Amino acid sequence: MNEIITAPGPAVERRCRIEHVFDPALIELLRLVPRNPLLRALVLRLTGKLPPQECATFEQLKDWVETHCERKPASVSTNGRRGRDDGIAITVEFSETEYGRADYSVRRHGSGEFRVGAEDLMDIVRETIEDGGGIDEIVEVIAGKIDDDAWNDVEPDMDEYDEYDYDAHDLNDTGNGETEFSRAGIRNAVLAFVRERHPELAAEL
Repeated sequence: MNEIITAPGPAVERRCRIEHVFDPALIELLRLVPRNPLLRALVLRLTGKLPPQECATFEQLKDWVETHCERKPASVSTNGRRGRDDGIAITVEFSETEYGRADYSVRRHGSGEFRVGAEDLMDIVRETIEDGGGIDEIVEVIAGKIDDDAWNDVEPDMDEYDEYDYDAHDLNDTGNGETEFSRAGIRNAVLAFVRERHPELAAEL
């Protein structure tokens, strides 16, 4: 009797490893309760894809993630993209806490450059001088712009620097964001810009 040999199917291409997509705490939870609907909802939120119902075990879920999901993108530095002609750039440190429906929170941190264009900067300088103010008032105006606009304008590269916390949280909140920056850095950047571009105004600061 001739033996029938079935040729193996094509190898499944893996796009990533599960460790490249989820943090260790989430992987351990998926290992323990792979069919938990809250965890699957979290997978959907993090990857944009919902695991199929047939992924009933951790190994099946792991195979699905590694063949259908992309690894987290690497951080890309934004330093030095624009020259001095565009005004000044202030380094801003961003941090936030995200809260999720699976009763989790995670802290993130990143940095980016908040830019004030040359024309806008000189409008601030001239208006402040006309109102009788000086460099301290200019610094506060720019600091206010950073507080109001940095999260919308900068789009910082955020890295998670803490493990997911799966304790209960107030789900009425979806997250919060904070910014930190140096007022001394603003002062030095403004003075250097004015002294180089408009030395006639430097004495008034």
